[in-house]
Amino acid sequence: MDLLLSFVLNGLVYGVLLFLTAAGLSMIVGLMNVVSLVHGSFFMLGAYVGLTLYNVTGSFWWALLLAWIPSAVAGAAIEIACLRPLYRRGHLDQVLLTFGFTFVFSDLVQTIWGRDNHALPPPGLFESSVEVLGGLIPSYRLFIIGFGLLLAAALWALLDRSRLGAMVRAGVDDSATAEGLGINVSLLFTSVFAMGAGMAALAGVVAGPVLGLSLGMDVGILIPAFIVIVIGGMGSLRGALVGSLLVGQADTLGRVYLPDLQLFLIYLLMIAVLLWRPQGLFGLRKPAGAPAWVDKPAAPARRPLGRGERRLLGGLGAVALLVLPALFDNYALALFSEVFIFSVFALSLDLLIGYTGLISFGHATFFALGAYAVIILNLTFGLDPLPGVLVGVLVATLGAAVIGYFCTKVSGIAFLMLTMAFSQLLYSLALRWREVTGGTDGIGGIPSPEILGWTLSGAVPTYYLTAATLALGFWVMRRIAGSPLGHVLVGIRENEARMRAIGYPVTAFKLASFTVGGALAGLAGGIYAIFNGFISPDALTWGASGDVMIMVVLGGMGTSLGPIVGTAFFLLAKNFVSSHSEHWMLIVGLLFVACVLFFRDGIYGSLSQLSPIRMPFRRKAVS
Repeated sequence: MDLLLSFVLNGLVYGVLLFLTAAGLSMIVGLMNVVSLVHGSFFMLGAYVGLTLYNVTGSFWWALLLAWIPSAVAGAAIEIACLRPLYRRGHLDQVLLTFGFTFVFSDLVQTIWGRDNHALPPPGLFESSVEVLGGLIPSYRLFIIGFGLLLAAALWALLDRSRLGAMVRAGVDDSATAEGLGINVSLLFTSVFAMGAGMAALAGVVAGPVLGLSLGMDVGILIPAFIVIVIGGMGSLRGALVGSLLVGQADTLGRVYLPDLQLFLIYLLMIAVLLWRPQGLFGLRKPAGAPAWVDKPAAPARRPLGRGERRLLGGLGAVALLVLPALFDNYALALFSEVFIFSVFALSLDLLIGYTGLISFGHATFFALGAYAVIILNLTFGLDPLPGVLVGVLVATLGAAVIGYFCTKVSGIAFLMLTMAFSQLLYSLALRWREVTGGTDGIGGIPSPEILGWTLSGAVPTYYLTAATLALGFWVMRRIAGSPLGHVLVGIRENEARMRAIGYPVTAFKLASFTVGGALAGLAGGIYAIFNGFISPDALTWGASGDVMIMVVLGGMGTSLGPIVGTAFFLLAKNFVSSHSEHWMLIVGLLFVACVLFFRDGIYGSLSQLSPIRMPFRRKAVS
């Protein structure tokens, strides 16, 4: 058989596997207007449950028939108990909540099935190969193609030609009217979410014999599935199928004919589609969901702190930072230094999320750019790390300005996916450009910086350097929050349409927020390079952006001290829990889910609401 035809067939197989996963996600995102990052976890759970059923029954068919049930039940429980209260809050809380559940499911799978990779054998009926156009093709791959196309036809009949499909569309378009007509919209949405979760689990079983089973398979399928529905159009079954086939061919043919660009192709394809047609190839423009802050209750009246009180508290904080090295050992000081660095990183992301309302899953890009710049400039050109930090900030600023120019042209889910796509592009570049970045091994080994001939080596000098960096980042954020720019950014977050109507160049202000946030992230990354002496492509992943998002939300979005409190809580809790239990992901994930559900303002924000006086350094609300 002609090699090209063989590659096309393999691309078709991968595309159908993507469709099996993306179809359920497209239903959830497109029909329910819910952004679910836990979809990949359902895929992974289905694969591992299928493996257990195969080991117990010895039959692949029993695994295919039953493995979807736990995921569907888990999906229904999450929708009823956790997602349903968040529908009026908008996409931000949905993203955060479902991201927290990815930690829970990762820990669950690791605890039950271990860290080792596994293989799910194909059914005996399809263990052989068949001849197609003169070449041998594994018959199981042909089964995948047939199964996927059959499922696509069944879903089309269900959603477009059945009464259930009409009820779903009615509930999405106008839930109040649908309920008035006797449709149980809540039950309908639960059914759709459970169906989507079950389909992801079904896809996990089908993909098991081809892709294998590993702990990272949830992320490995989630990002391509999101790319598929963004390209095809959210809520469009036809779009999910076409997008899957396009991505499958781009990935497979890219591996063969453009191996150096293969990792870039699908992200470039998504970026091009989003910039040309933000709703996707077959998607329809829909009004954005409710703003993430729409139902936030008004804060009770509190006596604001006076200038003297704020200065007193600030002075006490400065004194505390100065004397800490005399009270703790080097290990504790190193942990404090890490908290200070990531607090600046969290402050930079809070400028986007808390002040401007931009949900970015690619913010780690600018942190990594700052770190890479410091290390590469030192190892290649011998530049001292401290001046290298300034160059790293400049590199991160330029990167944020370029990426922000494209990302701020869209909004909502499209913005989230564009930021993730650019982050993955640079991640792919860091992997490929091995002679500069070190590839998967990373790069490091820089000397300690010098100031006026004094070498900053050891825990104490590093502590003071990171503390000074935090003080600078905090001062910048305070200046922005109290400036006209800060008030405009909050106005955009609260009501973008109104800000446009009264004449503000909203896109320009978004770009300004994106760029300044990138600059602060680059500062944090540059100091981290000095502190850690090492950086790898892992710093560019969407998971790294998700971790710092957790820090912001735990502390309290839209506040100056909230991200610092959240960072300290996250890193200290992670350090403590991981030293006493292997299940730190489960504990942190559940804490984060509880915070999203019950402490919407975060730790610091909730305390400020309870306080009879105004907490220090809390942003004033802008009406």
